[in-house]
Amino acid sequence: MPVRGGAGLLAALLETGQRTAYSFFGDGSYEAGVGKAYTVNALAGNSDIEVAHYAAATLSFTAPGTIADAANGLAGWAVNDRMVIKGSASNDGEVTVTGIGGAPANLTISAAVNELAGAMISLYKVAAHSNNVVTDTNTGLMLSRNTSTGEAVGPTSNGLLNWYDVATRFAIYAGANTISVIMPDSIFRVIGGAALTQFHVGDCIMAAGFVNGVNNLPNAYVVSATPNGPDLDIVIDPGPETLIAEGAVGDTLYLNCQSIYNYAAGARLGGGLSGYTDWRPPNATELWSITDNEAPNGLPDAIAFPGWPAGGWSSTTQSSNTAAALRPLHSTSNMPGAVKTGVSYAILVRLGI
Repeated sequence: MPVRGGAGLLAALLETGQRTAYSFFGDGSYEAGVGKAYTVNALAGNSDIEVAHYAAATLSFTAPGTIADAANGLAGWAVNDRMVIKGSASNDGEVTVTGIGGAPANLTISAAVNELAGAMISLYKVAAHSNNVVTDTNTGLMLSRNTSTGEAVGPTSNGLLNWYDVATRFAIYAGANTISVIMPDSIFRVIGGAALTQFHVGDCIMAAGFVNGVNNLPNAYVVSATPNGPDLDIVIDPGPETLIAEGAVGDTLYLNCQSIYNYAAGARLGGGLSGYTDWRPPNATELWSITDNEAPNGLPDAIAFPGWPAGGWSSTTQSSNTAAALRPLHSTSNMPGAVKTGVSYAILVRLGI
């Protein structure tokens, strides 16, 4: 509410998200502002989050249980990791990693059918994530109560993911004058691509090579991939971007892997995490809004968010360095930029500001 002092009507007090002490003209101090308030919804059980880890056309399988890669790209797996295989002729589904090693690079998995290399196959790590959610009653923001901390995803199966790394971006389709953009339905149409099997619902893909720059999306979610006569129609969720209709040109579609955007994509699959299918990484404002600057360590409310890590990725690129994204350091009330190819924890939000 407005506050009057000796100099007349002052501006309304800021809604700070914390109870801040104000003093006016020696007339005393008092607490003002909007205190933080959360509602915890303790939903039963866990939901699986599939995070793309690697894709290649060089993967082969040998019964009773070996997957090998002629390109030596099977790095970062750990024994007991859950692996989902997509795009193979005979081995699609979930298996467990039971052993690592050999040349060329190979993994022992719980089951396999003999299959030669040649198809573009995508491999996903799977984490069981709590369905508990927290609603910020001031902003309407809903957050997953847990981050990726300690989950068997990321480059070394410890929950740490990059924001984006070109080294873990794999070309899953490229062709001269074969991809067009169909609007208003946000469709990437692959001309003559009806038989392609490497696009999967929930994948986080990158588009490059379009004439209209807005169509070169860094992160877009695959909603469906359906044959349309001789063509393949890939319906995407472009996020806040509006695509521009464009005729077929020489483009490339990539599968982004091991990033926070893959984590959010996995949370959207099936019935979705906690029954919601619109999860995304938080922007810097949303992430900063839960920081408790009146707590000694600056961490979010310990009752609403127990075990919250000291930092995690926001979706906001640093304005002074596009190779970095903002990441809060709760203990210092600071949000510096961190190089996107580095690793930190994934956080999931929906709705809100």
